[in-house]
Amino acid sequence: MLLASYGLIRESFASLAEPRGFGEGRFGEGTFGGTPTPSERGLVSLAIWARLLPRDGKLTLTDRKRNATLAIVGSAIVAISLAVELVLAVAN
Repeated sequence: MLLASYGLIRESFASLAEPRGFGEGRFGEGTFGGTPTPSERGLVSLAIWARLLPRDGKLTLTDRKRNATLAIVGSAIVAISLAVELVLAVAN
């Protein structure tokens, strides 16, 4: 579960660091765009400080592939552990 969370958290912080386009609104419409809000910048700074993101706040393609792999493996481990627990509960 930790692996899945790590990969998803990194991707979330990376998407927060990306500036929005001017056609993209807060709810998918409008002219809200440009730089991230102060709270988003604070979260991105925290992620950079915790080394979840590189200093520039952008993930490379290799980083994104690694995050996806971690998320898939972490989810598979959780699913397997739940299945084993179910089998053991039914066996008793």
